[in-house]
Amino acid sequence: MHRVTREFALWCTIAALAGGLRLIRLDFLLTNAEAAAALNALAALRGEPVIFSNPLFGWLQMLLFAVFGANEVSARLAGALSGVALCLLPAALRWQLGRTRALIFGLLLALSPTLWFVSREMGGAMLAWTLAGAAHCAWRVGQPAWAAAALGALLATGSDAIAPLVVASLGALASPAQGGVRFSARAAAIALATFVLSATALLMRPSGLGDAFNGYATWARALWADESASVGRLVLGLVTGEPVGWLGAAFALVMLVIRRDRLRAEAAWPAWGAAGLAVLVITAGRDAALLTPTVIGMLGLASHAYDALWSSVRRRAVWQREGAVAALACVLLIYAGLGVWQYAGQGRSTWLVAILIAALLILALIAAGGLSADYGAPLRGIGLAGAAVLSLYSFGVGVQMNHVRPHNPAEPYRTQAAAPGLGALQESVRLMSTRATGEPRALAIHIADGAPPALHWALRDQRSFGRGEDAGRPDAVLTPAPERPRLAGNFIGMDYQVTAQASLDEVRCVSLPQGGFDCLPLVRWLAFRDVAEARADVWVFWLRDDVARRAGGYR
Repeated sequence: MHRVTREFALWCTIAALAGGLRLIRLDFLLTNAEAAAALNALAALRGEPVIFSNPLFGWLQMLLFAVFGANEVSARLAGALSGVALCLLPAALRWQLGRTRALIFGLLLALSPTLWFVSREMGGAMLAWTLAGAAHCAWRVGQPAWAAAALGALLATGSDAIAPLVVASLGALASPAQGGVRFSARAAAIALATFVLSATALLMRPSGLGDAFNGYATWARALWADESASVGRLVLGLVTGEPVGWLGAAFALVMLVIRRDRLRAEAAWPAWGAAGLAVLVITAGRDAALLTPTVIGMLGLASHAYDALWSSVRRRAVWQREGAVAALACVLLIYAGLGVWQYAGQGRSTWLVAILIAALLILALIAAGGLSADYGAPLRGIGLAGAAVLSLYSFGVGVQMNHVRPHNPAEPYRTQAAAPGLGALQESVRLMSTRATGEPRALAIHIADGAPPALHWALRDQRSFGRGEDAGRPDAVLTPAPERPRLAGNFIGMDYQVTAQASLDEVRCVSLPQGGFDCLPLVRWLAFRDVAEARADVWVFWLRDDVARRAGGYR
């Protein structure tokens, strides 16, 4: 029997953490983008002809629907598991990075709010980026066969494959493979075979090859498509949600400038970050998934800085001394953060005083260390405190965005959310159907043209009533407000908010006529993710009067 090492136990802990954060409560309402992909997979499972923009992900969704049924959890499961796998990829690089640094890298990936969000709500894209990361890691450790297999599977993700392929290729150029191995004819054959098998669902769906190539063309056309999210909004989310990453990356870049001999070994992570930003800028159909390579590159660099900090602490620290400084600095930093939360909603500037006091006291700690000509002890303690508090902050941002308020359209990465009213509509339809017919899915519902995919998905189990049917009048009609049913009969209606959008244009400081600036909208958004205005798409559920009477107990 093999003894379980401490390193293996820590990797298991990271896997459990990443899995828990990404797999718990996946049953919230699907967004329009998620619902469109899920409806496509459901139609393919029913034998209808469809075109997948991401054939590998579509096949996995079909498989999960066949096993677990068509629901929100099975629609998101492949993406969430891909996100967990991404967090474990640094284990393959532990001999290049060092075992401690690889663990830090994996932990940072697991706690990243951006990757957390993309795993749960943009599954096809996360699958593609995980395959690109796997190909990069296999290439760096000198395993071209495994790199080719990951590359072939990546090509089978269609429209989601191009950006990861470009970024991973640039990363490979920046960091040559271990041992100088090259991409051989054997590796090319493995990549081709994996591509064919992945795209065609193990040869069961030959049209998947055409879907993949069509997906490449779709991505090219998206370069000139209308923007779905601005660069500023996505970068705002990156800055406010990932401080533990970009601050660590900044320190790592300073360290690399001082020690230029490490530049070659660390070149892959700046390459991923820079290439990711370039793709983000040139692509018009933007979403949070395009931040994935930037976050991976940033956290790869940050792991270098935090590994150096941990190594310094282990070699030189006196735990009573550095521990006391770290505890005091943690209290001060939390005090400053609570000042923002306490006064932001009241429109008072007292929160600035809290931050100023905390900063002055931290500087006093450093100066106190200087009295003994030892700046290392307070700097190490403050570094540990900063890393701990920033990690706690990022964890809180991720929980808020992904679990507490998954329908909040004011989150920087969520350009459109499924409103809670959609769930209320779903329950109302089931209740009315049960009362009127005795079955929860027996109402014949006509849905007006232009309905969002999220609405179609929410009512996927109900009987549909098309315009060309001769089965009589529909039991219920769904129309966008303020439109009324154009069918014969009397209907009783109730409106529901189906989707919601929020602009972040007002999240800034504005000048006042009497002088000065009003920063309340910005501070309220930073503290609570609240905005003054949000727009909702309202749809009306019209129930035919005789059906409504039966549902009310009148026969």
